[in-house]
Amino acid sequence: MSDTPPFVRFGATVGVATLAAVLAAAPGGIRMSEFGDVDVARAWMTLAGLLVVPMLALVPLARLARDGLRGVASEQAHGLERVSGAAVFACTWLWLLSAFGAALRDKTHQRALGAVTFAIFAVVTLVFVALVARRLVVILVALGQRRRDIGTAVAIVALVLSLALLGLRVARAAPSLTFGGRATLVDGFAVALAVAFGARKAFEGQRVLARVGPPLAACLIVVALHTLLTSASATSTLELACPVYFALIRRLVGNPT
Repeated sequence: MSDTPPFVRFGATVGVATLAAVLAAAPGGIRMSEFGDVDVARAWMTLAGLLVVPMLALVPLARLARDGLRGVASEQAHGLERVSGAAVFACTWLWLLSAFGAALRDKTHQRALGAVTFAIFAVVTLVFVALVARRLVVILVALGQRRRDIGTAVAIVALVLSLALLGLRVARAAPSLTFGGRATLVDGFAVALAVAFGARKAFEGQRVLARVGPPLAACLIVVALHTLLTSASATSTLELACPVYFALIRRLVGNPT
């Protein structure tokens, strides 16, 4: 990929960020169309347009985290160690986001400030936990090479504890969530999955994405601005059905209502 021109790499990054924004906006677009007077296609494009710029930051950061986890997929790492490292990374990160989000909900009354704080925390912990998981895999591999039985047992314990920790957190938090909380959870998972999808190495330097991505991103941003400026109920619908997106535009333009 080193022989790929820089402008192609940049265009491909814009393209994959736009694709990730479109994928992540699907659940919120459906909810926005159900609660407001905007049809589902326009709602979907509006939310995707709001996500384009954040995705331009999240996708490259996720690629850095992927490179940090490269040791998980190294040839020295056996299958169990890879699975344990991936489980520790995913479950620990999601648990931290859930716990921090609950604390923010109780302590912070300003949604915009809370959303920005949560986003910063998510990015920092993403990179940190990825590096920790990578180091864990290296330790498990070294332990398995010296004492295979002990290394296997430790890897299994790490896998089970990670899944149990996340499962208990979800089981504890889910019944008490409001509609807005459930919507935030769904949109948050959608964004996380889309970012993980967009961080795939196969998308780096793709010329098709480099050609299509930037104009598509510009079109989605224009649609988002047009919807917010011309639809009287758009922002109120976002506040009700899509709190994450409402917090985003509130941070950018102040109180839109």
